[in-house]
Amino acid sequence: MEDKISIILPIFNVGPHLRGGIDSLINQTIGNENLEIIMVDDCSTDESGKIIDEYDEKYDCCKAIHLEKNTGAANGPRNRGIEECSGDYIMFLDPDDRYTLDACEVLYNAVTKYDADMAFGRFRRIYTYGETIQKSYSPYLDDLKSAYPDETFETANPLNVPDYVWDHILEHALYGKKIQGKYERNSPVDVIHVKSIKEEPDLLKMAPSVWSKIFKRELIMDKNIRYQPFVSGDDLAFTLETLLKADGIVYLNNFMCYDYYVRDLPDDKSITNNVNVRFLSDLMDSYIYARQCTERFSKDIQTISVNPHLIYWMHTWKNSPFTKSENKLLLSKVEKLKRIHKSDLKTKMLLSSMTTAIESAIKIHKE
Repeated sequence: MEDKISIILPIFNVGPHLRGGIDSLINQTIGNENLEIIMVDDCSTDESGKIIDEYDEKYDCCKAIHLEKNTGAANGPRNRGIEECSGDYIMFLDPDDRYTLDACEVLYNAVTKYDADMAFGRFRRIYTYGETIQKSYSPYLDDLKSAYPDETFETANPLNVPDYVWDHILEHALYGKKIQGKYERNSPVDVIHVKSIKEEPDLLKMAPSVWSKIFKRELIMDKNIRYQPFVSGDDLAFTLETLLKADGIVYLNNFMCYDYYVRDLPDDKSITNNVNVRFLSDLMDSYIYARQCTERFSKDIQTISVNPHLIYWMHTWKNSPFTKSENKLLLSKVEKLKRIHKSDLKTKMLLSSMTTAIESAIKIHKE
């Protein structure tokens, strides 16, 4: 294999899970001699720094980097990793998750076969160490129903509104109509290959997971794509930019390349399960950034680049306690998105309902 794949890990206090994440790379079927594993420690206070030094010393493919100052989020270590890497292709792993053992090989073969700028697959969402395993959402039919019978989070009416309201109003407002592109919607699809996202906009409806993708180095470097300074939502902004700017996209609808662990035990939570006002504020900033990125694209692309993610924001806000001043801050962010995101009537109604809900919470709340 002439090419090398750089895999970047942003690391902060993930000691109990770190070895499992790195080992899932060391044991890749493509051979770790074809990998450059860049582990960037963001001033961890646990044993994470020591662990990556051990791997650096033991394996030629591993490189440990220790930041001098904590950046506060994954975007800092990821951007540092981009600057340090030398591979022809770039991937990302959150170190408390796992790649499936053939992930690098299958994604590399796909992206090179079609000479595309990027390729990606599906992921498994694993709750509480395997009690529930869901396949990630896809707008395309697949051949995975028998292996993953549980409904995906995105289609399971998480707001607990009446089924009729969800099926006929909210789900359509969030996900939009099915946009017929090059590929059929009435039968299972295995591989999708397009030159531009304009040919298959429904690819934007899937979770913006950077870790289920492989990117050609030139796409990231030549287009100057970097992670934005958000505590949350930086992966959405990065993924959207790559999809909008890519010359060639490959999607593997039946391939599970990643195990995403939802660590929802009280003493074992990732940053995405620790919600505060900064988390939701930055997430809304990422939606605003996403909408700005799509300004010159069609209304369909503008809608589906933002709306599917609003369901998570609404669900999280509804189930999290915020003070009156915090709700005022969040309201200002939603109103900012509302001013620029006017792609269709359903979008306007959706954002209006969000502002109304927050305004009501402000009125009845006592500091």
